[in-house]
Amino acid sequence: MSGESITHLLFFIAAIVIAVSVIGVVTTNTQSITASYGMGSKSLADQLKTDITIINDPAAIPFSNSNYSFFVKNTGKSILDPSTVNMFVDGNYTTNLTYSVMEGGTFWSPTYVLRLNYSILNNPALSSGDHTVRVVAGNGVFDTMAFRK
Repeated sequence: MSGESITHLLFFIAAIVIAVSVIGVVTTNTQSITASYGMGSKSLADQLKTDITIINDPAAIPFSNSNYSFFVKNTGKSILDPSTVNMFVDGNYTTNLTYSVMEGGTFWSPTYVLRLNYSILNNPALSSGDHTVRVVAGNGVFDTMAFRK
């Protein structure tokens, strides 16, 4: 009779250990999913508050000192970091991209214009004809413009 009680006690302890282990795994997974959902929501909210617009005249892109200048306006509600902006011309990533906030300062506030310089010394020269420029903000929001050189 005592042998049966010991067996039941061991099974009971094993069941408790397994239950606690399952609860630990489920709790960890739930916390991980909740954290991912929170980060995804913040990222989506940032994207929804961000908008940029290339405001150049497509028929007359300014050119001086071996640089084409593209002007991009922050038409969203978020302050952006211009150092995270990328530019692609004809699908090619622009290296050594230089920029300046036209209104001054280091951040690209709403309604401010960012000047991006495409250097033909560090990137492929633009031939005559049709081209595209795509400017991508740090959170993935972008604008594209077709232009003619």
